[in-house]
Amino acid sequence: MIRQWLFFFFLLACLTGCQNHFYRVQEDTLYLYINYPEADSVQLYCSFDDYKAHPAKQTDDGLWEVSVPLTSEFTYFYIVDGDMFIPLCKLKEKDDFGSENCIFIPDL
Repeated sequence: MIRQWLFFFFLLACLTGCQNHFYRVQEDTLYLYINYPEADSVQLYCSFDDYKAHPAKQTDDGLWEVSVPLTSEFTYFYIVDGDMFIPLCKLKEKDDFGSENCIFIPDL
């Protein structure tokens, strides 16, 4: 059943233009996914906890999944195999280092 939901969310993300990144909310948890099957390691960094690393786990489908508490608005980015990775996301902001971060806003 979980694989079917993951496939559904992946397909939905592909159809909406965010081909490498999508998320789902389940109760008070936010699950973020990126399609990066060739990666060896993926970590998510979020502003809500001063950018501490949240290790992602690779699913059987080659997606990387990471879960964090569902909070208010926050910014985030990934580190993939030691390099910063900014996925395709609807909302972005410039950071203080000349790059960008994605913005997550609940219910948007």
